Amino acid sequence: MAKRHKYAKASASISTSLTIGEIAEIAEQAAKEAETLQVMIRLEESKPTRLVYSAQNRVTGGRIRFITFEVAIRDEGGSRSLKTRILTYKQRRQWILVVPLPWQMLAWTNYKRFMHALAAGISEGDSRAKTRVVELAHN
Repeated sequence: MAKRHKYAKASASISTSLTIGEIAEIAEQAAKEAETLQVMIRLEESKPTRLVYSAQNRVTGGRIRFITFEVAIRDEGGSRSLKTRILTYKQRRQWILVVPLPWQMLAWTNYKRFMHALAAGISEGDSRAKTRVVELAHN
């Protein structure tokens, strides 16, 4: 079994009083902010309690997926809690002559931008929201 990438457990945890519809709109805006010239972010699944996105290669028209991640939403009465997590990812390794460089998670920066944009967007919409972004999870 392959060793998990060091960023495989990266996540954002958020508590807010925003509605599920408002959260979905902010998540869509965060996805747009996370896109680059080479990587597009697509909504793959949309349910009231779960949004699944994928980062895909724009050059191939989205046929190659680099990473898929979810935003899980729990409704707790008057508040909602969100948690993002990576579902699948691809890695690559580059070499300098015969020396291997560390494994790189493809589209990691796009997911990182998404997490931070989602946390910032929710904080902007709800000043009492609690946000926590963990890029390098221990354990």
